[in-house]
Amino acid sequence: MPNGYWGKILRVDLTTKKVSEEKISEEYCRKYLGGVGFAADILYKEVGPEVGALDPENRLIMGVGPFQASPVPGSGKFITVAKSPLTNAICYSMAGGSMAQSLKKTGYDTLIVQGKSDKPIYLWINDGKVEFKDASSLLGKNTAETADMIREELNEPKASVIDIGPSGEKLIAFACLVVDKHSFAGRGGLGAVMGSKNLKAIAVKGTKTPEIADSQKIRDLTRELNKRIRENAPEAFLKGGTTCEPAEERGDLPVKYWKGDSGLVWDKEYAKLNYPYYSEALNVDLAECAKIACQNCPIHCHRHIETKEPAKYAVTGSGPEYEALGMLGGCNLVDDLHAIAKANEICNLYGLDVISAGAFAAFATECYEKGLLNKDDTFGMELKWGDGDQLVEVIRQIANKEKLGALAADGIVKAAEKIGGEAPSMAVHVKGMDFPAHDPRAFFSLAVSYATSSRGACHTHGLCYQSEVGLLIPEMGITEAPPRFVMEGKDYVAAKFHDASAILDSATQCGFMVFGGFGLTDVLNSINAITGWNMPMDEFLKIGERISTLKRAVNVKWGFSRKDDKLPEVVNLPSKKGVRAGKTPKPSEVESAISGYYKIRGWDSDGKPTPETMKNLGLS
Repeated sequence: MPNGYWGKILRVDLTTKKVSEEKISEEYCRKYLGGVGFAADILYKEVGPEVGALDPENRLIMGVGPFQASPVPGSGKFITVAKSPLTNAICYSMAGGSMAQSLKKTGYDTLIVQGKSDKPIYLWINDGKVEFKDASSLLGKNTAETADMIREELNEPKASVIDIGPSGEKLIAFACLVVDKHSFAGRGGLGAVMGSKNLKAIAVKGTKTPEIADSQKIRDLTRELNKRIRENAPEAFLKGGTTCEPAEERGDLPVKYWKGDSGLVWDKEYAKLNYPYYSEALNVDLAECAKIACQNCPIHCHRHIETKEPAKYAVTGSGPEYEALGMLGGCNLVDDLHAIAKANEICNLYGLDVISAGAFAAFATECYEKGLLNKDDTFGMELKWGDGDQLVEVIRQIANKEKLGALAADGIVKAAEKIGGEAPSMAVHVKGMDFPAHDPRAFFSLAVSYATSSRGACHTHGLCYQSEVGLLIPEMGITEAPPRFVMEGKDYVAAKFHDASAILDSATQCGFMVFGGFGLTDVLNSINAITGWNMPMDEFLKIGERISTLKRAVNVKWGFSRKDDKLPEVVNLPSKKGVRAGKTPKPSEVESAISGYYKIRGWDSDGKPTPETMKNLGLS
């Protein structure tokens, strides 16, 4: 086996309570790297189109890569993959905390969980030994309580715990996974998949350390890269985390469920969500932020907050990050930072994707405004824009799957169908995945990226929009910033950023490191130092192409095609004021770019990888 890997997969069958190990070859590791690469291959081989996301036969896969054998910046990330109950497509979501290194230290590269337990349990994985523990006393507990109770029961205060809250137990289609109380595998309903298996949590501790080929080189690279990131990452990012200012300035911030212009209906309010006001109002403690940072991270973007006034919005714990500020705040026209922080806390404790939760709250308000919902549907609430109390109450109802929140439980598409009328055309999603807080009308590359993303509308599937403000990938031929409001060439930009993300999601590494100048050459140099491979750049880039096509092949196997690569109607609505006034990606140009994307990939006109492409990429 190469250095940096164990060459082993741990498989746990919850139905039979059988635990087994499977060996993987060096060739396999070099082909897929780890993380989402391994997981996509497993799903492609093991989960057929007849398997529902909440069926026992679905796989819940957690994986790491070669980076977790090292202290390289950004290596505190692991990925969870499954068929999504929200989209019925492949879903993959990164999280941090200490789980990545802990999982690697157990002696495995990947964990596969399948089947369904006959009673509530949690798994305790300690240096490769797996125990099935009774979780009856944990039912109904929030995610922080669950982690604390498990650590106390095991007498392992430093065990890493990934768990679900009440929303996951109730199988809400966008329930998330919570790691060590403050990091989140947020998108696509992975918490519901875990809940469907009667699995409340997975606790992990490991003490094993995989070998590294060149330890001195890794130490030198780590020191150099940490220094570079601290020197080059934006100061506001390092001190203030991910707040709204850059997005608002670029016309990227969602306003009034994507129908409003910040310059017209939300002119000054966004400033209340920004650094330094954010840090002052929510009492951010940078020392505490460092304590909850993902392992091996020089940025520390997670915010720890502590507020006592007003009492109804008191919060001590993880504060809202950009996606929460955008979707709970701008999307709902709520500028009360304390109300947003409280709504965010409910999502965190109940285990709920803050993006989809905020999107539904705004969607419901728009439906009420248009007369598609009335007070009977909202249980007496008069929904209106900008109401912090309303936001908190709607999020609470979603998290509990009660009253108006029950309408949201199966996702935005099903909710819109139940409402009827023009609601389905109003819903802002791709493949059932709600838009994150980034607007394809502000960055035309996002139009192609969202449409073709294998997991639906997703900014982290590829940071292509950042190329339009200067984030380049010279290794892939993107050497200058493409113009934002021109569609030409965006098929290539989207494809290459998708490949880059596939590499990072397999290595596995946090994508934020790129903002400090950690480029693909650095990623390859790190992997070669860890493994001893001496892999050339062309082979390395081919891994990204292979995994991108493999993820598409999984979806094609499950029935997806070009018909699913569609953008919502709101993308055709131009802004009246600001930097993107009058600008939208034309539908004909989007369709042409999607065709161009397929051609670059070697897929047919319906978006299906051709047999020749599969063969050329070493895929069956």
